[in-house]
Amino acid sequence: MGLFLSEVINASRPKPHKEGQTMVLDRISGNPSSFAESISQYIDVAKIGWGIPFLLDTEFLDRWVRAWDELGVSVSNGGTLLEYCVTKQKQERCIRSLHAHGFRTFEISEGIIEIPGNEKKEMAELARSLGMRLHIEVGKKDLRNQLTLNATLEKIGAALDLDPDIVIVEGRESGKGVAIYDESGKIKWDWVDAIISEFGIKKIMFEAPQEVQQTELIIRLGKEVNLGNVALGSVAALESQRQSIRGDTFGVHPRQPDINGGPSPRFVFFIISTHGAIDQERIMNLTGLNRRTTQNSLASLIRQGLIRETRDMTDLRKKLYSLNS
Repeated sequence: MGLFLSEVINASRPKPHKEGQTMVLDRISGNPSSFAESISQYIDVAKIGWGIPFLLDTEFLDRWVRAWDELGVSVSNGGTLLEYCVTKQKQERCIRSLHAHGFRTFEISEGIIEIPGNEKKEMAELARSLGMRLHIEVGKKDLRNQLTLNATLEKIGAALDLDPDIVIVEGRESGKGVAIYDESGKIKWDWVDAIISEFGIKKIMFEAPQEVQQTELIIRLGKEVNLGNVALGSVAALESQRQSIRGDTFGVHPRQPDINGGPSPRFVFFIISTHGAIDQERIMNLTGLNRRTTQNSLASLIRQGLIRETRDMTDLRKKLYSLNS
């Protein structure tokens, strides 16, 4: 870190990160050591996407993976590579080959095909026996064949039964029309709320390829949210969001108090903590939440003793909400 910045703020975030993990999507578009060295402390996993490793010369692949390893970044396969191997009934050979080439994270996905539960368990156990981290991705890649919310929750629950390090919620490279994103890339907050309320945040990673998605997820869920499919060129911008040294998250507390009730109360708490005394209409305008969700979030925060409700002395018909100091 430069002398000036080190005198102002210590922004280092040494690994291993127990929370706030970042997974980059590696398209083999530039030597990792040429750029990523300066920001490698903020990258936990580099996923070599799709079936790209099939296309690479063995010596090149070994050098590439080793370059990431020397930066302290674990390399993962993309789920599509594994799914292709499953269709050829060569999944065991695939896992052992990935490990031999230096991959230290193994991803299981069902983005294209369905894999029987016993086969997923066998693959998970083999990867664990080799000392690899285990990621399981939930979601479908085909925009016309998306899982319902209930099916997504069931898949996440089944994945967690295999005790992975992380369960990844599909987002693809586009961040549009899959899982928690609508066709325009906007986040479906009812889905996020349901996932976090059911499973918590520690073992869930949301693929969030667009920077606006990363920002919104950090604001609503906190800086400890795990994010994947991040472009290498977006890592520094993402970390500046996590550390509140960018306008969107400037002033966000390093860690919110423990708040029950999913992302909506957390987001409302964030708005109140950064805007001071504020009325319900203004909260709705800033968050985009509907009236019922806003009212329920406010009631929950009041019950938890985190905020207080007072009358607006300039208009007694209105109520103001502020932190309960």
